[in-house]
Amino acid sequence: MLLKKITYTNRRLHIHIGLLLVLFIWLFSISGLLLNHGDWKFASFWEQRKQTKTITSIHIPSGLDSTQIIKNILLQLNISGEVNNVKMNADSVDFSVSYPGHVNNIHTDYKKSICVQNKLSYNIWGKLRTLHTFNGANKNNPSTTPNWLLTRVWRFSMDGVAIGLIFLSVSSWIMWYKIRKEYAWGYFALLVGFLTAIYFVILLRS
Repeated sequence: MLLKKITYTNRRLHIHIGLLLVLFIWLFSISGLLLNHGDWKFASFWEQRKQTKTITSIHIPSGLDSTQIIKNILLQLNISGEVNNVKMNADSVDFSVSYPGHVNNIHTDYKKSICVQNKLSYNIWGKLRTLHTFNGANKNNPSTTPNWLLTRVWRFSMDGVAIGLIFLSVSSWIMWYKIRKEYAWGYFALLVGFLTAIYFVILLRS
């Protein structure tokens, strides 16, 4: 009775978690293909990027620390995103603000009270590619943590997707194991999958 209940619960969870994650799985599958096949012409994005330059008058109140200065600039420009590559000087500050499909390099001159924005915008294919790897990590400073709320939410969602995929794999194995005599090829599929994964793990360690 207990085994039957566990099997029933496993199937229900498998179905509902699969439905919950289906769009995420498609998203990462499509964007993964784009990353792996950068020569696909229909998915070209770099050649079709849009570059715009904007100069805006800006006022920075005195007495602010570096974090407050950047927040004040973003508020005046009415933009948001993940802030990185910050370079503070006595009379200027340079940083970039990014979110999937957009990179905005900002230079602010305190003396001239101007802010120069150089913005790159990608098409839908570029947005999908960047979304695949978007996690707020800074390769030049690995110790930094995400500073944009949506980046934290996205990272949390990706953790949920990863855990969900682990569950789907385990629950699939449980459902197959119960009817393994009717699906004998399951042993072959399981063995091939394990051997392939083990091969790449050993390859990466060498």
